[in-house]
Amino acid sequence: MSIFYSVSEHATVCQNKCFRVLISQPTLLQRPDLVAPIMTVELSKPDLLTPGYYFFGAYQAEQDAPYIYDNRGNLIWTGYGTSGPGNSHGIHVCQYRNEPHLCFYQGNQMLGYGRGHGVIMDRHYRIVKSVEPAGSSVAMDEHEFILESGGKTALLVTYHPRAYDLTQWGVDDGFGWVQDSVFQEVDIETGKLLFEWRAMDHIGLEESYVGPMESEVSGDGRTKQAPWDYFHINSVAKNSDGDYLISARHVSAIYKISGKDGHIIWRLNGAKSDFRLEDFTFSSQHDARFVSEDSNRTVISLFDNASNGYNQTEEFSWSLKVELDHRTRVARVLQRYGAPDEHGGLLARSQGNMQILPNGNVVSGFGNNCFLSEHTEDGTPVFYSWIALTGTMIYRIHKANWTAEPLTSPNLVTYSKEETNMAFYVSWNGATEVTHWKFYTAEARDGPYDPVATVAKGGFETRYRHDGFKQWAYVEALHEEKVLSKSSVEKAFVPSPVLRSICDDWACPMSRTIDQEMAEEVAKQEEEEKELEAETEEAERIKDEQRVKTIKIGVGILILLGLALISRSSVRRALLSILAALCDVQDQTVYKLHIRRGQYQRLNTS
Repeated sequence: MSIFYSVSEHATVCQNKCFRVLISQPTLLQRPDLVAPIMTVELSKPDLLTPGYYFFGAYQAEQDAPYIYDNRGNLIWTGYGTSGPGNSHGIHVCQYRNEPHLCFYQGNQMLGYGRGHGVIMDRHYRIVKSVEPAGSSVAMDEHEFILESGGKTALLVTYHPRAYDLTQWGVDDGFGWVQDSVFQEVDIETGKLLFEWRAMDHIGLEESYVGPMESEVSGDGRTKQAPWDYFHINSVAKNSDGDYLISARHVSAIYKISGKDGHIIWRLNGAKSDFRLEDFTFSSQHDARFVSEDSNRTVISLFDNASNGYNQTEEFSWSLKVELDHRTRVARVLQRYGAPDEHGGLLARSQGNMQILPNGNVVSGFGNNCFLSEHTEDGTPVFYSWIALTGTMIYRIHKANWTAEPLTSPNLVTYSKEETNMAFYVSWNGATEVTHWKFYTAEARDGPYDPVATVAKGGFETRYRHDGFKQWAYVEALHEEKVLSKSSVEKAFVPSPVLRSICDDWACPMSRTIDQEMAEEVAKQEEEEKELEAETEEAERIKDEQRVKTIKIGVGILILLGLALISRSSVRRALLSILAALCDVQDQTVYKLHIRRGQYQRLNTS
């Protein structure tokens, strides 16, 4: 009999008829270099979910990298190592040279911004293009990198520190420094600058709601290493007319910018809003996008953080669809989408995004909370999951269809405890089209090989146990019956008799590290010291009891002698009372009796 086991197929039904998927950490014996975050799915309604994959870049994780997961929370691809060093943000499917590619920022993480470049990767996970800012600019920032004009141009952001007179803001002993928010549109192939806009040319510093040193990322304005980030641009979008929509966190405002000369066409929210917000507000927002537009109205989407970690305008963060009426100059919310959390929602103090999918569903990423959700257009939650409860953060989460054919091969490891049966472990990082695995074994490396089983793919790593043993094996990756690729030939791992005693039919336990062994030794020594200390305290307690008993006996003898020698009845009665009290004396009380000139005294001591 053969046993098939999928890493991610452990699910129990929630109270609301969804699936709570409790995914154990894959062993990844065949890819020990990979440690991907585990996606825990709290809510899933598969019939209402949009087909496709979730894309995000995790940072402050064990392995910072771009990742792809499916609708069940299974890992599909980790770009750790292959996508380049540093952090990756905003990974999404983009059209480049008329084919789907992956686009994302990759670079060094600074405090609230980045220094890096844009990466375009093909369906084989090869980096085919690097995109940098044009002109006299610093390196690209992490907040925006999207392709426009059918993949011919790119929108990107830079954070440019500039010397500035900040005496009005308390920097009066030399140069002040301001972080200028800049966005560009560049030609991808030639690197030519097509358009550039600088916040400091259009937005006054007095419009900022975040002064120097008033948030963890605002800077103090005193050095070029910590410039005052008064604006903090975090998204750029473009409409069919060639105009731009930008979001700026530290002024809590969204701007429509002319693509001809860069002037501000209108402002939403902030210190100089052109619209009155009807029954809603937003602040510290991210990811403003055009949804639809005509001469009378504009519909946009945005992620309302409602907090920057220091100031708060709402209880929770929301993804908002907002209508701007150009005749009445009134903005109102058409629909809002919040985290379907048991506490009522989530508050993202940084990062976050909103994506409207082609079928109307809405994907929301909750930034520093590392949660994501999907709703139908009417606001019904159909998916809710988290990557990490603390520590790890995700700037944006996107969803799209994706078909990939890695140039690598499947990775296989086989194991047998006693050469009677064997376990297979197989994965293929990034492959999206595998439906089954077909396993082959042989007595010799050169064969002949016989097929032993074909099993359905389950999760990132598929485990399969087979009754029967042969030393050599390989596996084919199948799409239905079509062979996509095959692994190299691998020799089974068979433990020695000494090791075998602690192994089972699936694998041997992982060895303890030197640090773990040292920690266990320290814990053992501490436990022994505690036991010794307890034994010492018990011995001292026994000694104290004996000492008290000895004192009692001595005092009793003295009293008896006094009774025999003293004739006055009142003194005798007093001595008899003391003798009776000695019978009930507590361990913590020592009685000292002083008999001098017919008097006595009782003293309490600790």
